[in-house]
Amino acid sequence: MRRLPPLNALRSFEAAGRLKSLSKAAEELCVTHSAITQQIRVLEDYLGQKLFERTGRTLQMTPRARHYLADVASCLGRLTEATAQMSGEEATRVIRINTSMSFAHGWLIPRLTAFQEMHAGIDVQITVSTELGIEQVDESNDAVVRRYEPDFRRYGYASRPLVANRAIAICSPRLPELARLQEPADLRSARLLHYTDISDAWQYWFNSAGVATGETLGGRYFDQFFLLVQAAACGLGIGLAPQAIVEDDIQQGRLVQLFPEVHLEGAPFHCLYRDAPHDRELNMFIDWLFASAASVA
Repeated sequence: MRRLPPLNALRSFEAAGRLKSLSKAAEELCVTHSAITQQIRVLEDYLGQKLFERTGRTLQMTPRARHYLADVASCLGRLTEATAQMSGEEATRVIRINTSMSFAHGWLIPRLTAFQEMHAGIDVQITVSTELGIEQVDESNDAVVRRYEPDFRRYGYASRPLVANRAIAICSPRLPELARLQEPADLRSARLLHYTDISDAWQYWFNSAGVATGETLGGRYFDQFFLLVQAAACGLGIGLAPQAIVEDDIQQGRLVQLFPEVHLEGAPFHCLYRDAPHDRELNMFIDWLFASAASVA
């Protein structure tokens, strides 16, 4: 049997890769910066290749190291759980999921209580980054949800469509001009809310409704989708939003949907998750995630 790398070297590599910082890894593991550097050098010598490259003041993992990080993080998690079970302790497995602020706030968090009640020993940690950006996503995440399908398969991720991306017109039920909005064409003179990354969404919505418009549509622009939804709920105008994200707000009366017969179909929200058949806790979470999505489809 081949000799395994030293455990301290693996722990140092996992912390440095996850935190993208040798100093933060040293702080988390309560050791010195030089100790982390030494342990990573031990692992690099064992593997016969570099794991990190420094560009200016930024620490970057090599492509092969990013793939290795996901496997190491999974193995260390299972080792921690097995040790806790053997010693009679209550094990807590951490699952990390990255998504956008709007999806976390509008879809994931309202449903997460049900999962935590069923699986108290699994701690789901949510991090957020930009709606469309993938550059901030750390490959040590167990799952990633995006409104498109980023290419993470090279890091050992599987990918499946999670929920439909059906954009609908929304506003506050207390919007002053709501009563006069009788048909889609009436929205041409309304206060429209735009998401800057998809600035032509309203133009496509009017086209799908068969309504002719000018070349430009006025209104307010937001660079964060979460802010657009909040602005609509506060009566600042009418926005376009994925139905999956605002469904709970509509049911609770914070928002109303205008002209249900008109909507835009975009690429579905995709869930990318580590392809780890033997990771029982991760697969329990992924199964629950897709079951929750299917129940509201």
